Amino acid sequence: MIVCFLALNFFSCSSDDDSSSKNNDAEINAQEDEPLEINSVSSALIIEGATKKTGTLTPTGGLEFTMDYSKQSAFQKNGFEIEFNSASNYTGVYIQLKDENGTADSYFDVPRSEIYVSGKGEQTKKSRGFLKGKSAGKENDAIIEVNLAETVTAGTFCYVICLYDGEGNISEPTEVCVTVEAWGGNSDLVGTWNYTKQIENGREIKVTEEDCESFTNNICNEEYSVDECDILNSIQLKFNNDGTYELNTSQAEKYLNYQESEAACEVIYKESDFTYKSTGKWAYNEEENRLTLVIFSDVFDYGDEIESETYEFGDLGLDGPLDISNSTLKITESDSYDGVEIDIYEYFFEKE
Repeated sequence: MIVCFLALNFFSCSSDDDSSSKNNDAEINAQEDEPLEINSVSSALIIEGATKKTGTLTPTGGLEFTMDYSKQSAFQKNGFEIEFNSASNYTGVYIQLKDENGTADSYFDVPRSEIYVSGKGEQTKKSRGFLKGKSAGKENDAIIEVNLAETVTAGTFCYVICLYDGEGNISEPTEVCVTVEAWGGNSDLVGTWNYTKQIENGREIKVTEEDCESFTNNICNEEYSVDECDILNSIQLKFNNDGTYELNTSQAEKYLNYQESEAACEVIYKESDFTYKSTGKWAYNEEENRLTLVIFSDVFDYGDEIESETYEFGDLGLDGPLDISNSTLKITESDSYDGVEIDIYEYFFEKE
């Protein structure tokens, strides 16, 4: 009877804990459905190089542009990006927040000189293991980076965007609605996960296995075969209940030392071991079953040299769908160029 009672009590507590966690997830994710007051959000938007102006926009037509989406996610402090096709001969962009009652009291004027135009295959950061950083969008798309002040919490708001030119033409507006994601939101992720393998475009690479790239290089006016290799010795990813995370990786690499190779007229490699650590916040998009890591600080330790950096508004480190089955976690990332998905990476972890 005592054994039965203990077993019953154990399962009862587990069920209560699970129910409590799911209720907490629901409460966190429900915050994202709350409308945010647009004038408050407008005063908290940070757009480098933009001028804030009062009044409303009056479109005249005469300019055309396209956007591939009408909804998007944003992250607290980190914000979001506004991406549009920049084929039109425009001078700048107007951005104004709106809700069902009308528009905000002011709008942003972003000159074209402050708008980034993407190039094919560009990356925002050097390699951080599986935190590859966000790839640039379609070639020649224009991108405006929008950060958020601390005062902006999880919730929703909408904005309209218009292009204008030097002749006084203002395009018809395009409306986009934004969901500012709450931190956390999936209790199944909470805990420590250890990396086991990755599958890159169908090719499996297990932890501690070499991942090599072969190519030819001209050394002393002759073509030599070169093999550069990376090894992920370990990745440990810890998710906390409060929406924070910590990532620790141990890596090794072998790469061509071109100067020494040129001097010796033969292939000479340089090998190095280093560790990488990042800390920040994580968010779970329940509609898309998508995980996002926002990095707020990171450290590269090469043994004889340490590089550390903090990011005031955070830096997008990972953004992709996930799959949790028992104690296995799979995270998928993909690179796309000109709107075509090129590379697919699947990362597998086991829970401690």
